[in-house]
Amino acid sequence: MRVVLLNQYYSPDEAATAQLLGDLGAGLAAAGHDVTAICGRRGYTDPSRTYPKRETIRGVKVERTFASGFGRGSKIGRSLDYLTFMAGAALRLLFRKKPDVVISLSTPPMVALLGLILARLRGARSIYWVMDVYPDLAYELGVLKPGSFAARLLDWISRAVLRGSDTVIALDALMARKLEEVRGSEVLVVANWADGDAIRPKDTASNPLREEWGWNGRFVVLYSGNLGLAHEFETVLDAAERLKDDTGILFAFVGGGPRLDAVKSAVKDRELQNVEFRPYVARERLGDSLTAGDLHLVTLRERMPGLLVPCKIYGILAAGKPPVYVGPSEGEVADIVERGCGVPVPLGGGAELAAAVSAYRDDPERVRREGDAARALYESDYSIQRALNQFDRLLA
Repeated sequence: MRVVLLNQYYSPDEAATAQLLGDLGAGLAAAGHDVTAICGRRGYTDPSRTYPKRETIRGVKVERTFASGFGRGSKIGRSLDYLTFMAGAALRLLFRKKPDVVISLSTPPMVALLGLILARLRGARSIYWVMDVYPDLAYELGVLKPGSFAARLLDWISRAVLRGSDTVIALDALMARKLEEVRGSEVLVVANWADGDAIRPKDTASNPLREEWGWNGRFVVLYSGNLGLAHEFETVLDAAERLKDDTGILFAFVGGGPRLDAVKSAVKDRELQNVEFRPYVARERLGDSLTAGDLHLVTLRERMPGLLVPCKIYGILAAGKPPVYVGPSEGEVADIVERGCGVPVPLGGGAELAAAVSAYRDDPERVRREGDAARALYESDYSIQRALNQFDRLLA
């Protein structure tokens, strides 16, 4: 079967959707499908970085189109990056051998409409894999005003794609229910995943990155990945401030994103010496990075569950580390931490978070026990093979 994957980013880029799509493409190619990924040439965090126009990655033919490189610093620049990518992607889809299936993601929001239109023109099946629910997410983040022309246009596009696609895939049950209200028919649920072979539990004491980063002898509370607009950090910084005199505890951020500068500024204003920042690590070192922490953080702002699922939770489970979830008490992450592998903390609960961190630090057996439960949960419910089997059945 000829399968086209359509998204602005693709592996080896560090964008979460790029990594997930890279895993999916490789899995489908290994299963015997003819897989092509159409994406942009620019990097997610650094738009000045470009990738080859064409290459083959793990059996997937990757075709990268021209896209402007203004980056995510302004709405106009980001919109131009989106539009130039989609123009190039449309040309690639129109003038290629007819695909059997087009799988489109939700970034940028209009790319799924492009995938749907071209699937119809070429007589292919259209699968819409929803990573973020638009325009609802844009409203909640304050980047789009309800009732504006852009909001009405995005709402029309969202409804058209949800109702017109042959199959719609959500990341969890709460997101599926929200999408079904618009679609009027069933939405499938396929949870995201992490690479459980590359990311495996390992002895923290012998972790090479802990020594390299000077973390040996400290209890490290790790936030790994995107510091995005949907994530909340005030509770984390409040907890760090409450624990600032405990030199044995370190809060570490490894990654980047639109909230990074604001969090760095807040740390400086609070004069916190127990917080440090490090850039994204290469994917081949992600296993060392995720296992370098003793305890992991996942955060979400109010009203975010059902609109997205932080994919960092799956890497945490694969690494065999207990997660502390700061956010609303609904959705996939809230359900996961209630299954014996972590603990929830309410938004604004800086005192509760500080107490939880101290309790974990003082109870190594609990850290080990809940870490084992996290890995077991990954293997039973969130492995990459489980997701690939679901996609394979869908294509069949």
